[in-house]
Amino acid sequence: MRRLVAALVIASLGLLGAAASARSQPRSFTGTLWVGITGWGGVKLGKGVVERVTVRCTDASCPAQGYEVTRSRIVLTAKAYKGWRFAGWHGACQSKKPKCLINAKRAHKDIYGERSAHVGAKFVPVAPGLTRSHPLPIGAAANIGQGLVVKVNSANPNVQLSPAAPAGAEYFDANLTVIYTGEGSQAANWFGFSVEGSHHVPYETVNNDSCPYPGPQPRLDVTDPLYSYTPITGYVCWTIAANDASTLELYFGDRTLNFPGTTWFALH
Repeated sequence: MRRLVAALVIASLGLLGAAASARSQPRSFTGTLWVGITGWGGVKLGKGVVERVTVRCTDASCPAQGYEVTRSRIVLTAKAYKGWRFAGWHGACQSKKPKCLINAKRAHKDIYGERSAHVGAKFVPVAPGLTRSHPLPIGAAANIGQGLVVKVNSANPNVQLSPAAPAGAEYFDANLTVIYTGEGSQAANWFGFSVEGSHHVPYETVNNDSCPYPGPQPRLDVTDPLYSYTPITGYVCWTIAANDASTLELYFGDRTLNFPGTTWFALH
């Protein structure tokens, strides 16, 4: 019995020593995985990557980020945000399927002998209104949050008001309908109406006073409370650079962050 116990102890110590030796040895594979994303979606880092996190993007494109890998076989999974569709991989993975398998041994070695694999995931919008390049068409209504539904009925460039617009500028108006779909009433003067053209400069309104008073009539009055399912309709007006008129779009949300929830409406 004593011999058996001694043998087990020796065997256990041998296993522990082998494990410690394995840990002390250098890794059989070292490298970096670079993940870039175009559009709104995420890439989940799986086997082979030290940090098994989800890389997210809520912008037109997000620069590549580097992650340490310890195995040559790397597994990635792409998932689109609501209203978006996964369009495919490029770089180290050329598949159209959401799941990507990469053999990092094929990646280029750097001057330190480590391999760097570069992969990109592309997401494209499938629902209008999610981006400035794919806005809701005139006449389409959408919920912009807080129970408010907005519809652009019409839009007019080069509106003639007095005094005339400064040189290089013009007045631009849009006829909108706003409906509060919640219960009771909602004070709507917390939001403004913002537009942006191809020069990516936002034009905003404060209490709808960005054009000479009284502006196009009837004005859209959002200073009074909105009552449940009682639509209000009127004009909003902006002073813009004349060379932005043909590409102007209306948006609600924070266009500087481009987080999911920003809604874009066409004005042409």
